[in-house]
Amino acid sequence: MIHNTKRYFERRLRKKTGSAIHDYRMIENGDRVLVAVSGGKDSIVLLKVLSDLCRAAPVNFEIIPVHISTGFEKDFSRINRWIEQSLHLEVVVFESGISEILKKASDPDKSPCALCSRLRRGMLYSLAEEKGASSIALGHHMDDVVETFLLRCLFTGQIGAMAPSRYSNDGKNRVIRPLAYCTNEMIKEYFAFLDIEPVENSCVIRADGKRDLIRKYIDMVQRDIPSARNSLFAALGNIDMKSMCLKENSCANHHRS
Repeated sequence: MIHNTKRYFERRLRKKTGSAIHDYRMIENGDRVLVAVSGGKDSIVLLKVLSDLCRAAPVNFEIIPVHISTGFEKDFSRINRWIEQSLHLEVVVFESGISEILKKASDPDKSPCALCSRLRRGMLYSLAEEKGASSIALGHHMDDVVETFLLRCLFTGQIGAMAPSRYSNDGKNRVIRPLAYCTNEMIKEYFAFLDIEPVENSCVIRADGKRDLIRKYIDMVQRDIPSARNSLFAALGNIDMKSMCLKENSCANHHRS
């Protein structure tokens, strides 16, 4: 019974991931995909699903697991052993020294999270170039995309989110999010069957309060509108440009008056 339940969650995740890869042409024949593995549940599930697809998909591609060690992770070696034994993959571990950099360079009056993120992303870009990778796969899922969309709308006055597939600003690095069609709940349900605990993080910075607030709002709406999360995600790819308040029309002029 447990095996059948695991297979159900596994097949569902594979189908959703495969659909996202197909729809956004994330992976093509001969690609080398750098997979960022933080040791959290999302990145572990991403690596597991891509590993399964790598063996079963008609497209021939290679995955290169990479862990950017920030200095905040506890016992990533345990995750590393699980990956080697269960997935038969070797993880490239990059000692970044980010925790020390943040102590010296971050503004004590501001959260260091943005700087930490930029440093990690820059190191991933460098490793992708070094390894000849065609893309970098990140473990963001549908909830991350929708939450970011609402965060930008409500707190910055911008429409934007985490694109399932995009190039970096310099056009040199392609970032893909194969779990974009998967909800956080789907990932949690499957992760429970993997017989591995996520890595502990010793970073003392408290969780993003704004993101937690948005998450609670979405959960509230979901209770009345079960399809809300999926609809919000779909809306990002179905924009009615004729009804948008663009700068050259009256909406912007009215706002300035």
